[in-house]
Amino acid sequence: MVFSVFFSKIKKIMCKSGLTVFSFLILLTVLHSCKCRRESTVTSIEAEKIKTEVKCKVQRFEKDLFAVNIDSVQKYVAPLRAKYGEFFDIFNYKIIMLGSSKDPQYPERLKQFLTNKYMFDDFNRVMKVYPDLNDLNDQLSAAFLNYKEYFPEKRLPRIYSCISGWNQSVVTSDTILAIALDKYLGRNCDFYSKLQTEHYMRYTMQREYIVPDCMKAWGYTNYEFKDSANCLLNNILYEGKMVYFVKKMLPDVHDTIVLGFTPAQLKWCNNNSEQMWTYLVGNKLLFSTNNLTIRKLVYPAPFTSYFSQESPGRAAVWLGYKIVSAYMKHNKDITLPQLMQEPDYQKILRMSNFKP
Repeated sequence: MVFSVFFSKIKKIMCKSGLTVFSFLILLTVLHSCKCRRESTVTSIEAEKIKTEVKCKVQRFEKDLFAVNIDSVQKYVAPLRAKYGEFFDIFNYKIIMLGSSKDPQYPERLKQFLTNKYMFDDFNRVMKVYPDLNDLNDQLSAAFLNYKEYFPEKRLPRIYSCISGWNQSVVTSDTILAIALDKYLGRNCDFYSKLQTEHYMRYTMQREYIVPDCMKAWGYTNYEFKDSANCLLNNILYEGKMVYFVKKMLPDVHDTIVLGFTPAQLKWCNNNSEQMWTYLVGNKLLFSTNNLTIRKLVYPAPFTSYFSQESPGRAAVWLGYKIVSAYMKHNKDITLPQLMQEPDYQKILRMSNFKP
């Protein structure tokens, strides 16, 4: 009935205008084509505007720091503080532990840091491995473009690079994201051997892990773990949410990079998901609040002690990621922001229909 009325109206239009059926269809096609091109142009302009707004450029603090003339350190302190603001304080307090830059003894402490042979060698190695950060700028821009699409109301951080004396890898505040490049000099870097850094930790100290680590750190900063019941289930699902978040920000990055697993370790997880889940359920570990138990299953380690030595450390986090993925797959009306704000981890498990 609807179609007959529609075609009746078309017939009247053609009679009045002298159009044939064929010419009328051609006209509709052209009009539709113009409409599509118009919509495409608008979308393209809007997309370019967003890309321009989300153009990340890492400010290289370590370059400015090591450009300081050690014979007149005092005169460089105020300009560095003015240029880098909050990050200058974070660097001094939390990264290299020099204390307040306003302390009268600070210039002397900074001089000692800059003239330390190991720190100077560290800086030179960073400059050799990272003469520029163009690739990181592009990758971070792409990641934060995705972030802005999911979280349009959220602010983007100011991003800095630095050296940390091999301490933290990524440092964040509400408005800042700082990358310690000396933590990403390559897993075979001789510095890490001299520092006796464990092999499982050195495995991810490579360039390709920088942006996933940044996005994970930004996820932790914006969505802290807050739960009165600090049990294993809540921890693995919280960590699983973070992995899911990073995957959404970096959809083309392989799971091995996001999780920090070797291909063999990821294969082991895929082949043993049922056994892992059965072990956790059978031994009533899911609701354990024992700190040591949680650490063994969630924290980085050469392998997960409750499982096989072929398993990766944090294998339980992989299970958490799979549960969260199943939850989102079975509840398509739930958005990423809603997932990140969901505090009911038993609800996530229940509504995931998880079957390893």
